[in-house]
Amino acid sequence: MKKLISLLVVCLLLTGCVEKKYIEKLGVITVIGYDVLEEGLVQGTMVFFQFDPSAQNVSQIITSIAKTSKGIRQDGNLKSSKELVSGQLRLVVFGKKAAESGTARLLDTLNRDASISDLLYLTVAEENAKDILQSNKMEDAADIGNYLKSLIEKNIRKEVLPSSTLHRFMHDYHDVGLDPILPMVGLADGKPVIYHLALFQGDRFVKKVPVKQGFYLKLLESRFRAGHLETTLPEEPFKPYLQSDRNHKNVEGIQIAMDEISSKTKIKLVDPKALKFKVDVNIKTRILEISEDIQIQNPKVLKLMEEELSKNIENKMEELVEVIKEAQVDPVGFGKKYNGASRKKKLTKEEWREKIKDIEVEFNVNAKILRHGIIQ
Repeated sequence: MKKLISLLVVCLLLTGCVEKKYIEKLGVITVIGYDVLEEGLVQGTMVFFQFDPSAQNVSQIITSIAKTSKGIRQDGNLKSSKELVSGQLRLVVFGKKAAESGTARLLDTLNRDASISDLLYLTVAEENAKDILQSNKMEDAADIGNYLKSLIEKNIRKEVLPSSTLHRFMHDYHDVGLDPILPMVGLADGKPVIYHLALFQGDRFVKKVPVKQGFYLKLLESRFRAGHLETTLPEEPFKPYLQSDRNHKNVEGIQIAMDEISSKTKIKLVDPKALKFKVDVNIKTRILEISEDIQIQNPKVLKLMEEELSKNIENKMEELVEVIKEAQVDPVGFGKKYNGASRKKKLTKEEWREKIKDIEVEFNVNAKILRHGIIQ
């Protein structure tokens, strides 16, 4: 009995120590955007919810200027009657210049804050984060934060975009021989859209590539389970098998769309001194649409299409590797493979950064078409 009374007393004391916060007095930050200004100042644009029944707008936007992310929130509290809290932060948008100057100092605070989930999404703006968050074109979403989160989340789920959580970014940032990738958000007629991926050297944004190249990045650094791809094959090898002319004179090559793509990739370091890697890629897919009337039911034609598709993917991945080498970034993890396979002293990030421009990669792609003829 004495133990029970003691336990109750302790619980009451602990309860008394917890600061009460009434939800109608809070401004719950869901999205924050960072833009760098002169003299080391950072401009933060915060989107927050207010649960006040008397408020006309549920969602509000405040812009503050400070030298740290904590300072931005403190300055924001001087501009709102609500107490701004970040426990429901779901998305961070870095302006282009902020990403180029380095994200580590801002992410460090987020990563250390126990109230913030490391599953929040990160993205880079094509120009200013403030312009993205002040857009009022967001379809049927409650606010710009929900729209952006849904836009990114949906495309990650559909395997169009790589994972862009805080957890994944910090893992890739700290891993030697691996660099982060983030989606880039721009404006088209005032509406936020995703056209590019941002490649990083450590915590700094250095190069953007079209989202379509993200397919080949994912093919290299992980695997597809239900991906899709639209590409162009040369027409010449298929001319003997064309059944009719569809008058696509203004379109070069044969356009094909595929879905239900599954893949498995193996990267092997074959010559440490020459920095030579071999990449074997096995792909299984279904043809969803094809622009020309081809005898695809013919086993010879199907085999030819698999061969041409394999060559096409090999060429695209070779082009991507050249981009990686020129920018001296490693979103694939070749450096991680090198350190894992080499018996010599492990390379540092700086040492691998210098070596990556000299890597050689040999590709061997084996594409298998399992089904076809859905739309022809």
